[in-house]
This record gives sequence, structure tokens and C-alpha cells, in this order.
Amino acid sequence: MRGDSTTRGKRRRKYLKAVGAGVAVGLAGCTGSRSRQNNLKKLGFTSYVRGGSWITAYVEAARFYCQDNNINLDVRPNRQSASKQITDIRDFANKGYDGIIVGVWSTGAAKSAIDYAMRKGVPVMATNADTASSKIPLYVGFSNYAGGRKSGEQMVKALKQEKSGKNEWHVLNIRGAQGNQSANQRSQGFIDVMKKQDKVVIDRTINGDYAQDTAQNKVQQYINANGKPDGIYSGNLSMGLGVVGALRNLNALYKKGNDKHIVLTQMDGSPQVNPLVKKGFIDAAVDQPNYFYNPIAIKYMGEYVSAGGVDGDGQSAIPNVGSTVKEGGFNINAHQHKGVNLWSKQIWSPAPIKEQNGHPWFQTNSIVITQQNAGKPYLWGNIWSNK
Repeated sequence: MRGDSTTRGKRRRKYLKAVGAGVAVGLAGCTGSRSRQNNLKKLGFTSYVRGGSWITAYVEAARFYCQDNNINLDVRPNRQSASKQITDIRDFANKGYDGIIVGVWSTGAAKSAIDYAMRKGVPVMATNADTASSKIPLYVGFSNYAGGRKSGEQMVKALKQEKSGKNEWHVLNIRGAQGNQSANQRSQGFIDVMKKQDKVVIDRTINGDYAQDTAQNKVQQYINANGKPDGIYSGNLSMGLGVVGALRNLNALYKKGNDKHIVLTQMDGSPQVNPLVKKGFIDAAVDQPNYFYNPIAIKYMGEYVSAGGVDGDGQSAIPNVGSTVKEGGFNINAHQHKGVNLWSKQIWSPAPIKEQNGHPWFQTNSIVITQQNAGKPYLWGNIWSNK
């Protein structure tokens, strides 16, 4: 899987053989991992830190977890600049930080800096957005393609319930920017489900550019020119809110159960989306356990460093590609933050360990938000709401 060195590869293969494929593993959840994790004194974290409550939850969860575990976390915004992120990664490495967490801004651009840090013996793990580097021990994030598929499955389920009398269902696919990897994967996952349905016709795929106003304007223009579809899928929360705005402007926003209801499914919950799901305007949203991403990576980072790090047997602490990590074998300990017992429900589980870009990928579960669970306290959109 990795080509760092022959010796490290042998150690890794020995460990993987011992673990075996398909079993639930959780080395970082072993007794005493908390004390070993305190080997981490100072971590560097470079990420996009502006962009609304989703990013706030993603970054704040890292701060909270480090606070709970006496780790000094140096957070540096990348300011939407690949060069700024590269500079910060190299600076963390040169100053001998215990580890680096990266929410990658530019997949290819960050590779050289990440490889540099690994050569310096400073481990790097990626969260939320992956790196092209094959040298990192672990990437933590959900599957955009699987999320798109789940949204498609929810679309079909709702169409059967709400539009059962129709011979054909016409839907729109509102996707993110062309060329963006996550946008492509989210769109393709949805399309692949629709292709298997004889009654479904995707009338148009519209580029909403991951922006609320763009999606709202383009959907409104489409409906004015072509009439109302039976369903609309949106590839992120901003575009989903744009679709709701368009239907509201057109007096076409109705709750589930109304004959005029247009089925709406989308990626991402949020403080704005969750109430719309609960009220029945949005049928389903597929959400990410974003406030688990960095704590999972940091916990594994502690185990990795304890096992010897880059120059030792650190990779033995990382679960085997082909295995599945489950709650019970691995847990993030709950603590009081934001007025809730944060991390008390391990919504990341189960997590199959895949390989992506030549390194292990801790593929977290995604959560389908429906009218029945939209108010639950474990959803990030309810924790980081303005209430």
C-alpha cells in the first residue's frame, strides 16, 4: 500500500496480517491510550476556517478535543491560499511540532509540503479534504460518492411515497462546480442511483457553484421556463437553501403530504436545513459527522507517535485497509461543550478503512436526516445552531 521504505513496509505487512481484513479494530481505544496520547504536546492545524457554521464546527471540535487532552493546538487559517498552507506546513515541520493536521485546500499543491514534513519526521494526517501524498499515515473523512447515493435513495423513496400515481418522475440535479472532485463525486453518486430507476428522468443537471444565490437564480429561471419538476437534489447545504428560496419565491414550497410538494433531498444538514427537514419542506439531508473528523485524527496521531512515529513503527497503530472500525473498539470520549455532552453518540461508526491516493482512508459513516431525527442533539447543525 505504501512505498516509504522496505523496512517500514515489512513492519506494516506484518501488522496487517496480524489484524486481518474485515475485522473491527480500535488500537487507539485501548486502555491507557489517553496517557499515551499526552505524548502530543503541540500540534499544528492548517485549514480553511471561514465559511459558516459547518467549518466552525469542524475547527472548534479540534480545539475542544485538544483542550480536553492537554494538547496545544496551533490553528492557522489558510486564507483560501495554497501557498499560505504550504508555508505553514513547512513551518510546523521546521519547528518540530509533534504532528500536523491538514484540511487540504489544494490537493496537489500541498503534497510537496506534506512530504517534506514526513521526511523531517513530523507526521501529517488529513481531515475533511484529502491530499495527493501517499506518505501520510491516515486521512479521515466521509465518502462524497456514498453521500450522493444516499441522497438518491432518499429521493426515490420519497417519490414513491409522494408521487406514486405518476408514470414518470422528472428531477433536477443541482451540482457543485465543474472540476471539483467532491462535487463530481456527489453528483455521480446521485446520478448512478437515478439511472437504475425506469421511472426517473433527470431533466437537467445545473451547476449551482456550491452557492446559495447561484442555485436559487438558476432553479428559478429553469422552473419559469420549463415548469415544476417532481424532485430536486442539491449537492450541498448552500445550494439546497437556494432551491428552497427559489420555490418560496415561486409560491411552490409545500410540505410533505401536499399534492404540490416537490421532493427535495440534499447533501448536508445545518442550523438552517434541519428545521426545514423537521417541518417537512425538505424530505432528507445526508449529513457528515464533521465534529468527529479532527478528534479521530488526533487520537490516532497520539497512537502513531507512541508507536514510534514516522521513523519507527507508527504505522502499526493505524487500522488495516480492508478492516472496519466500529464503536466500542474505538471511541472519542464525550465531554461537555456547547451545552451538550459532545461526542456521546459515535455517529461516525461504522468506518470501513479504504485506500485513497496511496494511503489509508478512515471513511466515516454519513447520517440521513429525516423528519423523525432532525431535532436530535447529536447532529452538528443542532449543536452549532444560534439558539
